[in-house]
Amino acid sequence: MRLSSSSRSKFPVPHPVSSLVDEEQDGRKSLVQRLAAFDVVIVPGLDGSGARHWQSLWEEFLRRHGVSVQRVEQTDWSRPDLVAWQTALQALVNVCVRPVIIIAHSLGALLTVHCAKLNIAGALLVAPADVDESRASGVMRTRGFAPVPQKIIAFPSVLAASDNDEWLSPCRARFLAQRWGAELFPAGWVGHIGNRENLGMWQAGFHALERLLDRIDRERKTEGEYEI
Repeated sequence: MRLSSSSRSKFPVPHPVSSLVDEEQDGRKSLVQRLAAFDVVIVPGLDGSGARHWQSLWEEFLRRHGVSVQRVEQTDWSRPDLVAWQTALQALVNVCVRPVIIIAHSLGALLTVHCAKLNIAGALLVAPADVDESRASGVMRTRGFAPVPQKIIAFPSVLAASDNDEWLSPCRARFLAQRWGAELFPAGWVGHIGNRENLGMWQAGFHALERLLDRIDRERKTEGEYEI
């Protein structure tokens, strides 16, 4: 049976762009719901994360939707000191009341790995600064964070890496993910995923965060099975 044009108009086909927007909004809603059980700690890197940095936009978005979010504050973002930065991160984690998820970028990601025994639920390590092998212009300011740790870290982690990051080559990203026991998340061609890239909300990063939550769930389930 053939439908007339008037009959077909009663069954509108969703616009593809509208469908994508709906899927994106549904994904964010699900993510917010999953994060409700955690305290989220934002850990910026060298020179901090500006107002348009995806970390700042995520912080605003999550807080607006009822998620507990805190940002570690450092005395000097431009002249990083490993011991001082470790102390600030540890102090913030210690005052959290829920299981902690760290969302760290660049030198903040490397800082998190240096604090590998932190009592946290997991960490999203975005574009960790490879202070051993990077030739980025600011690398001399980060030498106090060398050498890069190469032991398994004690909490679930996902390492999000770009294909064209001056601070972390794809080869080193694979190597460090394997050394740290982190799941590698390919982020595409997005530079250092920082202030200069102007990525907005960085939707792909939400997918990486979902991967981390999935990994936390899997490891909790495995631990529960061993307890039985």
